[in-house]
Amino acid sequence: MTGIAKYRWMAAAMTMSMLVACGGGSGQSNATKTGGAAVVAQGVDPTTMDPDQQRETTTVNVLRHLYDPLVERDPKNPTNFRGVLAISWLQVNPTTLRFKLHSNVKFTDGKTFDAQTVKYNFDRVLGNLPGGHPTLNAYLYPTVDHAAVVDASSVDIVTKAPDPILLARLTDLLIIPTGSVDSDPNALGGNPDGTGPYSLVRWDRNNQVVLRAKPDYFLGAAKIALVTFKTMPDASSRLAALQAGTVDIITNVPPDNIADAESGGKATVKSVPSDRVAGVWLDTLTSPALGKQDVREALNYAVDVDTIIKTVLGGYALRTATIVPPYFTGYNPDVKPFSYDPAKAKALLTQAGYPNGLTIHMMLPRGRYLLGEEIVQAIAGYLQKVGVQVKIDDVEFGVFAKATQTRKIQDTFYAAYGESFLDAAAIMQVTVVTGTKGFSWYSNPAVDQDVAQASATADQAKHVKLLQDAQMQLRENPAFIYLFAYKDLYGVSKRINWQPRTDELIDLYDASVK
Repeated sequence: MTGIAKYRWMAAAMTMSMLVACGGGSGQSNATKTGGAAVVAQGVDPTTMDPDQQRETTTVNVLRHLYDPLVERDPKNPTNFRGVLAISWLQVNPTTLRFKLHSNVKFTDGKTFDAQTVKYNFDRVLGNLPGGHPTLNAYLYPTVDHAAVVDASSVDIVTKAPDPILLARLTDLLIIPTGSVDSDPNALGGNPDGTGPYSLVRWDRNNQVVLRAKPDYFLGAAKIALVTFKTMPDASSRLAALQAGTVDIITNVPPDNIADAESGGKATVKSVPSDRVAGVWLDTLTSPALGKQDVREALNYAVDVDTIIKTVLGGYALRTATIVPPYFTGYNPDVKPFSYDPAKAKALLTQAGYPNGLTIHMMLPRGRYLLGEEIVQAIAGYLQKVGVQVKIDDVEFGVFAKATQTRKIQDTFYAAYGESFLDAAAIMQVTVVTGTKGFSWYSNPAVDQDVAQASATADQAKHVKLLQDAQMQLRENPAFIYLFAYKDLYGVSKRINWQPRTDELIDLYDASVK
């Protein structure tokens, strides 16, 4: 973040009409109408309606329609931010960001949003409410110390040190009403209460979530009156529904099915670079074998990632040397991916004390990631060639989410972590920095130090250099079987004006029916 020392305005004040006009993408047509309905098909069901007790993009896709953040990324330029509940923001000093808030904003139940509401949300997330504990999403805000009310429409977010990605972090904080979880910490689990453009009509578990546009939404009513999120784990079922015209947006279109999706003339397939980086997480902390650096290097040399990208994903992925794609801040172009070298893999396994190989478990969340089953089967095949037997645990996404949240895994799992902050520090804080609140099963003091220093400096050049150094460490002492960043493929009905985003958020507020 540049200019912190100058304490300048970080964004000009935005009027309500300007906010409503933003977004929607270049695909929008002038021939639009207000009203109608749209159906989105995702592979998995939301896990909760409480925005602080989840950490899944598929759940956020639903909740973002019900709740608002202070700020969001500009969909036309993801490096910029625009206000939602916040009108403007000012860097008062290196550790204090002051927000000017919209007034007369109401939650679904009629409660009023104000500066005290923002303070309540941070108190809840950080575990500072009476009898409270940090929420499941608290790991996203490691630098935040507290929020302080300035007046009814102004609030300060105070950090422990300068945080160059604080605005990006705040895009994920969906605001709940003051007092909403005081008597029951689980009150919002099935009964959402937000300021967002939609309200919940019903949630048929493992089937669909139906949302209705609020006519009095403070930024202007959404153009699409009724939005339904259908849960469809099977990719072929999603494709058939798109072809039949019963759904309007589908996620994770298999590359082999692009022509099929477009063949009927009702839909088109849109591709965007993804913030979702795939890998095989390795439990380096409790597994005797995976705790050995030689073994982890061997697993990386054993897998022909380039061939998997070409043959399984049809080229719709970008190879990564670690967990940082080239379009993230802090990417190091000098760090090169592991080559495919099964002979070297076998030699490293022998050197580590496993001349006859070993057996590992690999958990996979069914239906969650594009071609996840096929990718894991290919990885298992390559590992078997060097003597590593893989027992694949194909589980429902809810089982996977609970296992990773409670940190009860066996050896390894395949996943693709979506990092909407588009910054190497953010993805490292969650996936490799020592700790138990995120998705890290790895510990490396050198990486911890680099990421900590990068996350607490306002000097952009220093921020980038430290992150690049951390990637050198991660390549030398791997935390994962490093794979690729996806290219997201969406099937989109031609009757809908909507553009996909790099951060994977499916937001229909700016969308319309032709």
